[in-house]
Order: sequence, then C-alpha cells, then structure tokens
Amino acid sequence: GLDLKGLEVVIVGHSEIVGKPIAFLLMSEGATVTVCHHMTRSVAAHARRADALFVAVGKPRLIKADMVKPGAAVIDIGINSEIGPDGSSRIVGDVDTESVREVASWITPVPGGVGPITVAILLRNTMVALSRQRALYEATYGTADRLAAE
Repeated sequence: GLDLKGLEVVIVGHSEIVGKPIAFLLMSEGATVTVCHHMTRSVAAHARRADALFVAVGKPRLIKADMVKPGAAVIDIGINSEIGPDGSSRIVGDVDTESVREVASWITPVPGGVGPITVAILLRNTMVALSRQRALYEATYGTADRLAAE
C-alpha cells in the first residue's frame, strides 16, 4: 500500500461520520494531519500545503485550483445537488473538479468516485458481521443441522 508516514494531509470537514474517522485513520498510519472546519481562518492556506486533500463539507465546488498544491491527491467526498441555469439538477462535489484536475496529480470524481467504493465496503462489512454473528450463534447453540436432528 501507499506509505503515509510523514505525508502532509489536510481534511476539510470534521464531521463524526467522515472527517474525524479519516483523521484518526490517517494519523494511525503516520500521516501528519490538519483538520479544517468552519472556524478555520484560512482553509486555502492549509489546503495549499497538503500532499493529500480530503474534502467533505457539503459546499458545492468550495475547493478551487488555487487552493491545491501542484501534484497533490484530492479526494472529494462531498455530494451536493446543484440546479443549473436551465433548471435541471446535477450532482457535484465539494471540489471544483474542472479547475482542480489541472493542478492535482489525482482526483476522485463526483459522482462515481468515493460513493461506489463506500457502498462496496459497507456490503463487505455487512457480510463480515453476518459471518461473525453466525459463528457466535453456532458456538452458542450449535448448527442448524444439529438442531434439526434433535
């Protein structure tokens, strides 16, 4: 996997669901993590230092190209509905993908980036939980085959 030791990571957003868990996960891997939130004085100044930038705040196109360090990896976790001039609705992220892709070395698209991976991991975790629950049940009560034989 990717060696995160000493990597400068900035997380824009400190929610209990996304921002904080990502911060703790990255710190446990040795990254140097800065978390920005609504009280942060200059999100842009922090973001420009990041080797990797995670964004999850629910503000459409908040992060622009001038806020991103050249060559940084940008992970857009935001999902917002935006109404176009013709009245149609489209899904956009918290990053202005069109401008940032000119600066970043890697960027996740919205839609289609983090979302499908999240769903896949949730399904995997559901199967792991089912397997553990079944093993616990069988250790306590025996298998269904054994119960049917009694």
